[in-house]
Amino acid sequence: MKWLLLFTFLGSAVQAAEVLRVRPYLVVSPGHEVKLAELVDKEGVSTELMLKLQDVSISTAPAYGEKQELANASLTAALRPFVQEERSRSKKNLMLIIPKTVTIDTVKRALNPAMVQDELLQAWKPLCSSCKLEIEGLSLPRVEGVRDWTLKIKAELPRGSFSIPVDLIREDNSTTPAWISGRLITKKRVPVAKHLLNINDPVLPKDIAWEYRDTSFAIDGTPTAEDMVGMRMKQSLRNDEILWKNMLEREKVIRRGELVQVKSGQRGWEITMSVIAQQDAFMGDVVSLKNPKTGNVLMGTVVAQGEVELR
Repeated sequence: MKWLLLFTFLGSAVQAAEVLRVRPYLVVSPGHEVKLAELVDKEGVSTELMLKLQDVSISTAPAYGEKQELANASLTAALRPFVQEERSRSKKNLMLIIPKTVTIDTVKRALNPAMVQDELLQAWKPLCSSCKLEIEGLSLPRVEGVRDWTLKIKAELPRGSFSIPVDLIREDNSTTPAWISGRLITKKRVPVAKHLLNINDPVLPKDIAWEYRDTSFAIDGTPTAEDMVGMRMKQSLRNDEILWKNMLEREKVIRRGELVQVKSGQRGWEITMSVIAQQDAFMGDVVSLKNPKTGNVLMGTVVAQGEVELR
């Protein structure tokens, strides 16, 4: 997305962050002294920080009918010390989202679907950077005489349908509250079954394809390729369906009563003998073993299918 540049401080994790979003468009009077506070979405800013931003001038608006563009670099430099101070003060993971350019207009900005959609995606995309986001059924208020508008977007990803409050600024500078609605489709790259998987089937790479699917209403996460190693199906899964984490369980590599090989040794020598497992076990588990000849009980760590390393 060309309009989006994400700037983070001190290596933050997106899902844990609070968001400070710079608006991509602002309509003001000719010659108006533009303050940083006017460019920032107030939904993501503390009162203390907003008061500080109100004291900082960033530009003077051009003549009537003209537009001015503020570069990302200048806005980043202006906001950096305030964001760092806010992070230090609040101990919260504050993330700054700035468009590549911010337009200062002296006439008006129409409330049109393309601009609204761009601004919504600008706010939501950083909350799930690996997702593909799509907006459907966008509905805008029909109000005449609008000079500018401000979306009031929370720093959270909607699940399906959404209603976003918007302040409509009229030609006489009065504000009319309204709502914008639609549906957000969130697509993630998830594992999908390439054929029927039955209960107790091991999950192998050849059984899975990775595709972008709609996960807007997902109540469970999906496993990574690493998560699926050594796992088997806890329930059946039909062809072309998404594999969710709760469908998997670890595959037992040793079962109680079976004969297993126990190994012990170091520096070039090794002793191997057959013992009886006293319990079921997964890879990496410590298991109790019984020597069938002596009756002695041993303890070992499961290292492979039917193999245990003596502790």
